[in-house]
Amino acid sequence: MTLIKSISGIRGTVGGRPGDTLNPLDIVKFTSAYATFIRRTTQVKTNKIVVGRDARLSGGMVRDVVCGTLTGMGFDVVDIGLATTPTTEVAVAMEGACGGIIITASHNPKMWNALKLLNEKGEFLNQEEGNEVLRLAEASLQAIDAFH
Repeated sequence: MTLIKSISGIRGTVGGRPGDTLNPLDIVKFTSAYATFIRRTTQVKTNKIVVGRDARLSGGMVRDVVCGTLTGMGFDVVDIGLATTPTTEVAVAMEGACGGIIITASHNPKMWNALKLLNEKGEFLNQEEGNEVLRLAEASLQAIDAFH
């Protein structure tokens, strides 16, 4: 299965080879790129990022990797647990957070999951912002390859 990367998020089936599916390495790569983007662009003077998720079986694992990565990148995670997309969007604004991640694959089958990325207003990233997150993720891979 090909990992689908777009401004509406990063989604795919959970497990499998890095770069092919949504596995822990890819979750770290895209979450780190998002954290880097937020750090560079936010106008909010807080260090909080809200994380919410749906009830998919893989949600707990994905949440753990996302929250651990954000914490490792120096952010304070506000984990709101099981929450709808609109609830997570509102939580970003109510917390005065600099962003948010919704872990949900919406209408896709249960073996799928996704990272949907929000700005400081609790809105989905626009095309330019989403493309920048994808560029940062790709640049991190190139840096790793150069290191080896």
